[in-house]
Amino acid sequence: MNEERNNDEILLGVVSHVLSFTVGELCKYSFLLAFEKELSDLKGLVKADSIFEKDMELLADIKDPAVQLLLCSVNKVIDHIQIHLIINGLDEFEVMADKVSHQHASNNFHYYIDEGVGIDYASLILETLDLYFSLMHLIFHTAFQLRLNDIDLPDDVLENFYFDFLDVLDNNLPTEDKNVQLLYGLIVTLNEDASALAQLT
Repeated sequence: MNEERNNDEILLGVVSHVLSFTVGELCKYSFLLAFEKELSDLKGLVKADSIFEKDMELLADIKDPAVQLLLCSVNKVIDHIQIHLIINGLDEFEVMADKVSHQHASNNFHYYIDEGVGIDYASLILETLDLYFSLMHLIFHTAFQLRLNDIDLPDDVLENFYFDFLDVLDNNLPTEDKNVQLLYGLIVTLNEDASALAQLT
């Protein structure tokens, strides 16, 4: 099997892992915000980063619009994961067990995502807004890896990174690649959610 094909397979797996990490971060901040208000009894007893999408039903009755907005974002990303798996004929369990894809996705994730330090509701809201933009940049980076079929992006791509990112938000960066299109669409959707969160503040 040639190297190009190997990159292809690895990067399709990277997408799944990156989106899974995205779900995890959105879940974490949903609970961090809920712990400051309606689930304050659980604060200090449950670690927000130990909670996954299967636990999100605990937030179904939370009235905080910021938490509900995050839940909507979680569902959108989960939908994109499923679409990605279907259009590429991928088995979810095989992909998630792929250590190589997981490592590359983890490298991407840790480059863009910082550990939060929010100590109250107001600071957590600001961190959540930052999180949305960091996640969008993470997904955009992964989309460019797919677009170039290259795990290590060349310097000239990174130099124009933010200009190209803004073009995605304005729908001015066309591509014929169905996987890249899917990620671009998710970026636009998450940007809309970030804007909605900003309006809540």
